[in-house]
Amino acid sequence: MIGILILGLLLSTACGAVLWPYSLNTWLDFFGRPESIVWWHGVLLGLCPGVGQFGFILAAVTFILMLFLV
Repeated sequence: MIGILILGLLLSTACGAVLWPYSLNTWLDFFGRPESIVWWHGVLLGLCPGVGQFGFILAAVTFILMLFLV
């Protein structure tokens, strides 16, 4: 049971470290701001319940919108 919890936390941190900086830095770059989100900011966001799971949706929407906007 505890192993499943640890695995879930590790998966959340790994996904957060990739998805949140991608999404936020892409939008910052689109609006002409300097990219300032690093991987550990994404880890912290990935560990927040609800916010972490929203990263998957935000990354997918960002990818699709950037196909048309850029």
